[in-house]
Amino acid sequence: MPRLPRKPTAPRPRGAVGAMAASLARRKAAREPRVVLTEPGGHPRTLDSEDPAAGPLLDAAERLISAAQRRSGV
Repeated sequence: MPRLPRKPTAPRPRGAVGAMAASLARRKAAREPRVVLTEPGGHPRTLDSEDPAAGPLLDAAERLISAAQRRSGV
């Protein structure tokens, strides 16, 4: 079966502009909430944001952080 041609995409910025864009993308990704579980062997596993178990875990984490901030006066 022949491959389909790739869809054209916008060119990515290069040089200093590209480095800055990549840096901002990494910072944005680092701020996104995520659920990381530790497997029995000690290996971390990140749950997908659409995983049904991720929602309740994120809610519980937000409540814990809020309670800690109230007690510390932050």
